[in-house]
Amino acid sequence: AMEEAKKILTVVNYYDDAYTACQGADMVMIVTEWNEFRDLDLRRVRQVVRTPVLFDTRNIYKPERARELGFTYLCTGRPG
Repeated sequence: AMEEAKKILTVVNYYDDAYTACQGADMVMIVTEWNEFRDLDLRRVRQVVRTPVLFDTRNIYKPERARELGFTYLCTGRPG
């Protein structure tokens, strides 16, 4: 899908993996339920982000787990 997206979305940075994309990020936003993102190692993500904010628009993570790891956890459609 990335190759097709590059044809349309030209002012976007593309990365080969989620951890590289998270490197130095001020916020991580989950917008898909793909297994690649369901199975993220949140400890690893927490180590590489600049600001530990996780906005989970698909509610794939447990809020208490994300908070235990030091994230400010935001979600949609359920109590966060």
